[in-house]
Amino acid sequence: MRKKPANRKGKKQPDPRPGKNISFESAIFLFAILSAGLDQTAMPRGLGLLLRGPALIRNGVFNLAASQGLDLSPLLGPEDSVTSAEVREFIEPFLKKGAEFATIAQIADFYLFRKERTPENVVYAFYTGIRFAVARERVPTKEESAKIWEIALVIARASKIGEPFWKELEDQDPHRLKDWIEERKEDARKKYKTFLDQKKRAEQTSEKAFKSLMTDLFGSEETP
Repeated sequence: MRKKPANRKGKKQPDPRPGKNISFESAIFLFAILSAGLDQTAMPRGLGLLLRGPALIRNGVFNLAASQGLDLSPLLGPEDSVTSAEVREFIEPFLKKGAEFATIAQIADFYLFRKERTPENVVYAFYTGIRFAVARERVPTKEESAKIWEIALVIARASKIGEPFWKELEDQDPHRLKDWIEERKEDARKKYKTFLDQKKRAEQTSEKAFKSLMTDLFGSEETP
């Protein structure tokens, strides 16, 4: 493995990964925008609220649309009639969805991008993802566990990292591969507990960031 160049000044090298320093609040907001973009009803609902807002914003949006040949008059309502409750009702579901996506993204970043690319970690990553999809926090049944491992090992073996490793062990001794897999199973079950702990912490961070965003937008009113 190629070693990283030493820092001659003794200072910590910056992490080259993009987006490392993005805040959870920013991540939630970005995912909320993406979620709204996938909702075909979001744009007309949002425009409807905007066009019922203060005259300065309302007229600016209306005139901009008119210059593009769009007639927004059907969406116009009484001036200054938008309430905070209406805006909150529109925005909150997208922010909640953004918080969910931000949690998933943090876990995926840790398990897929911050781990060393080894056959062992490939197995752990696929096992974790498939087990969570099947059983979530509960202990899987014997039948479920067998299916989880069947799928995880098939995918891991077919991966670019797994395929040559599998072949090498099989060529050396099929029993050695079997022993290696049994060791991975034992380790993966222990690591899954760590995964659930990390997931819980990520959810707590996400919930805190979500509440902070709601407070910044709508004041100190508690979210339902």
